[in-house]
Order: sequence, then C-alpha cells, then structure tokens
Amino acid sequence: MPAKQLKVGLRVRDLDRSFDLYLRLGFRHLPQPEQAHLRYLTFGHTWVVLSDVDQHGYHNAERERRVKIGPLGLGFVLVVPTADLDATYALWRQEGLPVTLEPEDVGWARIFYGLDPDGYELMFEQFHT
Repeated sequence: MPAKQLKVGLRVRDLDRSFDLYLRLGFRHLPQPEQAHLRYLTFGHTWVVLSDVDQHGYHNAERERRVKIGPLGLGFVLVVPTADLDATYALWRQEGLPVTLEPEDVGWARIFYGLDPDGYELMFEQFHT
C-alpha cells in the first residue's frame, strides 16, 4: 500500500513568488513538470501544493468566483516549525510581509505569526531545547 500523507493546497496569485518563499522557509520541491500551474512541496511528511489561482481548475463557477474575490487565506493557519525563529522573522521582514503577532515566548516555544503574499497566515514555532 502506498504511503499516505497530509496534503494542503493553497491557491496563490503569483506562483513563482510563493514557490520561492516556501523554498526559503525550508520546504523541499517535488518536481512535477507535467503540471505547469502547480508546485509540490514537502515539509517533513506534509505536502503543500501551490496552485495558480487563475490557471488551476475549480469544482464549479460559484466556488471560483468566491475564491477569486478573496481574501484567499482568511481563517487558515499553517504551522511551520523552525530551528531559528529570529532568522525566519528576519526573512519575513526582508520580504516586506505582514507580521500579525510579533515574536513571543508562549512557554513551550517562541512563536510569531505572519501573512504570506496571498494572505495565508503562518505561525512559526521554535521549540525550547
């Protein structure tokens, strides 16, 4: 039986920009050259599939209309572990991306929250050693 893994699909407006950002955050690319409007990434056992909001199909016209009027990421949070929260925070600031919660200690880890280019909220966590 083939392995099963959690896959998260994110529709994005600028596929190349989002792909580059997620690579810089430590995600690994799984090339799928036959699917030009998708980028497959992994982080541990979890897959993230980036799809071009204008080029990838929808289940129906109403769903497409609602997704495109956005905001794309409202209500969604992707939690990403990091070995260096300060470096990740610096990358976020360097990219000019919004921070929704400044770095803080929450007891079990240091965390911060930020929005990616499409408004998907990411929580970065660096566990205490």
